[in-house]
Amino acid sequence: MFWQQMWFLTNMVFVAMLIVLLFVHRAVTLARLQKDAERIKRSVRVRTIIGIIVVLAFIAMAVFFLINMRVNR
Repeated sequence: MFWQQMWFLTNMVFVAMLIVLLFVHRAVTLARLQKDAERIKRSVRVRTIIGIIVVLAFIAMAVFFLINMRVNR
């Protein structure tokens, strides 16, 4: 039961961070349309950081899922 709860929590974090990544990507697109170099630089940096967090959250979610499947077989 513990691993199932951990998977569920990391799944929620992953989905929330993925939604945040989509909004940050939109901010980058809007900054490029406005041709604001400083905003582009800042938005791309934030997008990269959020992207790394999303990848780590996906890996954690997958690990907890596999552990849960291993424990419950």
